[in-house]
Amino acid sequence: MRPLLNLLLAFAWFASAAVAQPARVQVIHNAPDPTVDVYVNGLLALNDFAFRTATGYLDLPAGLPLQVAIAPENSTSVADAIATFNLTLDPGKTYAITASGIVGDPNTPFTLIADAAARETASNSNKVDLNVLHGSPDAPAVDVVVRTGGKIVSNLAYGQFTPYLSVDPGVYYLDIKPAGSDVIVQTYRADLTGLGGQALRILASGFLGGSPAFGLYAVLADGTVLALPASPVARVQVIHNAIAPTVDVYANDDLLIDDFAFRTATPFVFVPAGVDIDLGVAPENSSSADDAIATFSVNLDNGKTYIVAASGILGDLSTPFTLNINTGGREAAADTNTVDIAVLHGSPNAPAVDVDAVLVANNVITNLAYGEFTPYLSLPAAAYDFAIRPAGQPDVVASFRANLSSLGGGAAYVFASGLLGGSPGFGLFAALPNGNVIELPLTPTARVQVIHNAIAPTVDVYAGNALIIDDFEFRSATPFIDFPADRDITLGVALANSTSANDAIATFDVNLEEGKTYIVTASGIVGNPSTPFTLIVNDEGRESSGDPNSVDIAVLHGSPNAPAVDVDALLVADGIITDLAYGAFTSYLSISPDVY
Repeated sequence: MRPLLNLLLAFAWFASAAVAQPARVQVIHNAPDPTVDVYVNGLLALNDFAFRTATGYLDLPAGLPLQVAIAPENSTSVADAIATFNLTLDPGKTYAITASGIVGDPNTPFTLIADAAARETASNSNKVDLNVLHGSPDAPAVDVVVRTGGKIVSNLAYGQFTPYLSVDPGVYYLDIKPAGSDVIVQTYRADLTGLGGQALRILASGFLGGSPAFGLYAVLADGTVLALPASPVARVQVIHNAIAPTVDVYANDDLLIDDFAFRTATPFVFVPAGVDIDLGVAPENSSSADDAIATFSVNLDNGKTYIVAASGILGDLSTPFTLNINTGGREAAADTNTVDIAVLHGSPNAPAVDVDAVLVANNVITNLAYGEFTPYLSLPAAAYDFAIRPAGQPDVVASFRANLSSLGGGAAYVFASGLLGGSPGFGLFAALPNGNVIELPLTPTARVQVIHNAIAPTVDVYAGNALIIDDFEFRSATPFIDFPADRDITLGVALANSTSANDAIATFDVNLEEGKTYIVTASGIVGNPSTPFTLIVNDEGRESSGDPNSVDIAVLHGSPNAPAVDVDALLVADGIITDLAYGAFTSYLSISPDVY
């Protein structure tokens, strides 16, 4: 550490004169020039100070005028200086002084960039504190984005540095982009593992279009300078959706995934980009990549996010084992209140399909064939039912529940899996970014009959956005139908010939219980405060009697201006119903088939 010794000796004579608290100073050589000598007040302080090296932090006198002179290496005295700078350090402050620029260049001249708020340690012993200095003379203003994180530097121009940012120790991939652009100039790997409690400076250094070439360097408090390696990477998730047993997956000769089971997925991981990779699929318990039964060559693009789904049937000529690669995968939604989902048709023997989001919108997916995937759909975080129909056909073959309520801000890749009429059976599954795979259950249902008994004209009835009853007349009823249960649904009533659910004159929020049978009766008078328009819900409806020799009946009092009533079964029994008020209904009575 000869330069440090020289620096200490050069300032030793100041110590007795300095009564103020000293300053702490680190000196960094980031000017793309050769090795230099540094003089302070005429004394040699740093001998043969090389480009992209640094001192540790030193105690230096504060409050005294200093003249810093820069001379070529092997200089004989301060008279050889090619640049001089005057500065005075403030007591108690911590400085990082970085030599930058080009000697003799009028646009980016040689200069000293001083940060008077430098740090030697992190503010939290469990964190790493870092700031970024743009020290590349010919590079434009840049943004720095942490891959899978966020933008940590915005519009940083040459000569500027950022405040400190506290991050967790770990490995980070830093994308350098021209300010305001999505184009990645280069990606660098910053391994901060084991640096908890430390502070460092990241320097952009060198020339974009010349030598020494552009790069990122990390300067530690002890003077260590580390080159951050250029590391183009992609994000990749792999899903095993092939009708095949558990397999091993190799990347070139390395075992990438061991014992990879059907209908499981990896989390998203970083994979080198811009290089040829041979993906080999071998039976489980394989011994090497030589055991592969199928091989696929890929070359990934830096910055992209991939979802690679193994699909098909090994040895089947019609739907052979293959990889379905989505180059526009997502790990998160742009809005924390929405969930982004894409759908892959991965069932080899299933026809092309249309998909309805039940009660939300029909044909959210149309004519999706095996091996195809959709763009991402951004949906509010809620529960949805997806009804699947053969493409162009009205009949639903299956409906699946996707409860996205807890996934706000997240993303999911839904894939159809298995065989229609075979084994393993058909189903829908959702792969989450963390590798969890969730089987979507069939839509839970309740049985519902709707009766129009309100003193009102013909109406339209909506559930969510869907028109479920058109031109519903007074004193008419629907048959019992299957209706989605265990999710919040808004029922809207609009005048006949309405155009959408937005025309509703009354709305009601319902959540039906799976397996129950409901009779929903519209009653009352629109605009009447005494007996307003409402829905009377009987959650113990019946479609049949439990006894083939009896008839089950229940009675609803639905006349708004009639008093409470008693009902006698003439010649049979008095008071079979007592004190039944408007809006109330009875339990079911089981009676023999007859005339009453």
